[in-house]
Amino acid sequence: MNLNENRRLVINGIFQHVTIMAEEKDLPLLVFVHGGPGDGALPLILRYQSELARHFTLVIWEQRGAGKSFYEFGVHEKVEIADYIGDLHELIEYLLKRFKQKKVYLWGHDFGTIIGLRYIMEYPDTVKMYIACSQVVNMEKAMRLRLRYAIENSPRMVANKLLKIDPTFSGDHAIKDLALLDKQITRLKGNLYDQKSTVSLQHIYLRCPAYTMFDYQRYRKGIAQSIEKLWPEIMTVNFESITHFAVPVLFVEGRNDKRLSSALAKTYFDKITSEKQWVWFEQSSHYPQWCEPQAFNTLMIDLLSQERK
Repeated sequence: MNLNENRRLVINGIFQHVTIMAEEKDLPLLVFVHGGPGDGALPLILRYQSELARHFTLVIWEQRGAGKSFYEFGVHEKVEIADYIGDLHELIEYLLKRFKQKKVYLWGHDFGTIIGLRYIMEYPDTVKMYIACSQVVNMEKAMRLRLRYAIENSPRMVANKLLKIDPTFSGDHAIKDLALLDKQITRLKGNLYDQKSTVSLQHIYLRCPAYTMFDYQRYRKGIAQSIEKLWPEIMTVNFESITHFAVPVLFVEGRNDKRLSSALAKTYFDKITSEKQWVWFEQSSHYPQWCEPQAFNTLMIDLLSQERK
């Protein structure tokens, strides 16, 4: 069997794009939950993680309103993190039934780790292991650390602009301030390791056969609308008091991540009392799975070897 399927599923009443890849029958399910919010990642997974389809039934989900699942959010439409957790639950239930399996490997990145961690808290019986890349811990602390790093490492003129930013990112200029800060974090190589821009990643979207130019334009719109709808709620996220999980967790962190402080994630990880693993990626910032893809893929494949022992 060689499965390479692209389909639009109706999930909680909304069409959402799902890609499913597997080179053999009955491979364990691996579900990827992208970041952002709204940052659909299908082209990047196809570019860097397609190897995993030899070992897993790899599921790439473009979340509601994002990427190939884009639709325009209504002005008065309420969009909450709980909606994404509900979507993921319905998707996983579909996958478990279709592929006759009991549990999935759940892999999240950035905003996807908010969904992922909350998901294993609510539905632990459906997850074999949770793999987090750039885990969100406490967003208010993370944003203060992001802002401080940018101010301390930027030229005076830029630093003076950053000093005017409200560190709670709760005012009328929050989205504009966020864009300014993230642009500077990227220039400081705290986003993509050893690169001052994300142009290399954007080129992958533009050259991907699975993404048309129309898809790319919708992908950009999806990021903008998702941030606008979800940012106030994202800023309230704080997992620090939750230190025990019914599912084994693996944290994969870029040593140089200044977008979501990997140091903050390590402090939190050290307090977790349930089964856990930590892996540093030394030549990565915010995207360990795409900065060091071969090392990441090998890590994921090794998980299966450990499971079979």
